[in-house]
Amino acid sequence: MYYRNLLSFTIGAIILGLFGTSSGIAESNQSDRVRVFVLVSEERPEDAIVDPDLPPGQWQLEPMSFGTEGNSYFFDLDQAKYLGEQLSRQLQRTDDRKELMELVETRDQAAVYLEIVATKVEGSIQGGGVFQGDGANAAPATNTTSVVSDALIVRLTMRFQPNHFDFLGTKIDALRTPERQVAQDIERFIEVNADALRTLNP
Repeated sequence: MYYRNLLSFTIGAIILGLFGTSSGIAESNQSDRVRVFVLVSEERPEDAIVDPDLPPGQWQLEPMSFGTEGNSYFFDLDQAKYLGEQLSRQLQRTDDRKELMELVETRDQAAVYLEIVATKVEGSIQGGGVFQGDGANAAPATNTTSVVSDALIVRLTMRFQPNHFDFLGTKIDALRTPERQVAQDIERFIEVNADALRTLNP
């Protein structure tokens, strides 16, 4: 009887140990994902000019140009809410992304914060040369047309870190929308920096 009870206890302990181990593995796998929070701030003024910190070469959106500093970017709250939902879907669209990052519901749960800071871009398109004047006095001139286009700038900051990184997406066609481009760039950033970002998970 003693040995039977001892055997039952031992088997029970092994089963509990296996459940504990599998639970531990699950928790470990859960913590391997970088926790991400998508933020749309209602405190950001609508149609305020945004000063993005973009990498060189991303100031100019061909064929648009705006002076020497690039285009002007603006924020619209309704569009930001829509793009925030679309971006969240894109960040969880594939199995690879789901394994890499976990979207959370509050800022306190996240290692990485993604704030939508611009939703449209305004610039000008320069037309072809037009000759003005008569005969030998004709001089080339250009027509400029002001345009507003869909765009998305997402500002990435990390928990306890002062620096930020801006990611720009523009609408190319119906399938290549701003949030798709931004999601790809953010995925690359998190993938490259995953080991360091995991340590920032709360």
